[in-house]
Amino acid sequence: MNGELLYLNGEFLELREGRVHVEDRGFQLGDGIYEVIKVMNGRLVWLDDHLARLDRSLAAIRLGDALEDHDMGRILPDLVARAGLGDGSVYLQVTRGDAPREFPFPAAPHPTVLAYTRPRDFPLPSFITTGITLHPVEDLRWGRCDIKSTNLLAAVLVKQEAQEAGAWEALFMAPDGTVREGGSSNVFAVLGGVVRTHPLDRHILGGITRLHVLEIAHRLGIPVEERAFTLEEVRQTAAGDCEFFSASSTTDMLPVVAIGGVAVRGGRPGPVTLRLLDEMRAELAALAGREKPPALLGPP
Repeated sequence: MNGELLYLNGEFLELREGRVHVEDRGFQLGDGIYEVIKVMNGRLVWLDDHLARLDRSLAAIRLGDALEDHDMGRILPDLVARAGLGDGSVYLQVTRGDAPREFPFPAAPHPTVLAYTRPRDFPLPSFITTGITLHPVEDLRWGRCDIKSTNLLAAVLVKQEAQEAGAWEALFMAPDGTVREGGSSNVFAVLGGVVRTHPLDRHILGGITRLHVLEIAHRLGIPVEERAFTLEEVRQTAAGDCEFFSASSTTDMLPVVAIGGVAVRGGRPGPVTLRLLDEMRAELAALAGREKPPALLGPP
């Protein structure tokens, strides 16, 4: 196998053979939910957390029974094994299925359930320690960002804008300057030694990696506050006691060294960020059955 394989409504197929109806509501209306799950050494990372979030999102769009005939806790590991996938990801999507194009729900929906594997490379230590840059943008998305919806046009546009501005990722900003999240990531600041991140509400997605960053910080005794902060707070301390990083399922944690052209901590990853990242890399290696990787944070 080449590492790519599709599960579609109960069948395993070559990815290129997959087809959905032209009136599938996910295709025409964005009426669906998705997840992206990291695979390391053939093992799905934090699968139970992803499936729990999937269930929450499906319930939020009143599609809670869509997976009654699909045991994803069994199907996804089987899919990865059949594909012969070592390192990569699984994309999982559930829609309300095909029906004549009308906005109200169909009377008897037939959900489309699909998942496919794809090999991918993860960030190398040299890339991680170089750090990434963010491009601030106004948050013009809909009001339920806590639902992992397939409606991603806003993210597509701002991530393209960020790329054209020479940045790695977009940074969604509220009208009052509050930092919310990245285009496809959660974000954190370390201000005065305290890890800060936007609280869980309808303005951000409850990221799985975000969850584990907070768990690791608590375990290491690093102070944490799920409390909003502004870009101005970051800029006021950007050259001093400030750090910033992003978190997502496929990139884990990435230090941020500049936001909107303003360097953070002189353009270098900070010690709290690297300490958290070293602990996460060790945890992921253990989950994948691999040796603990060398530390990124050198001796003080």
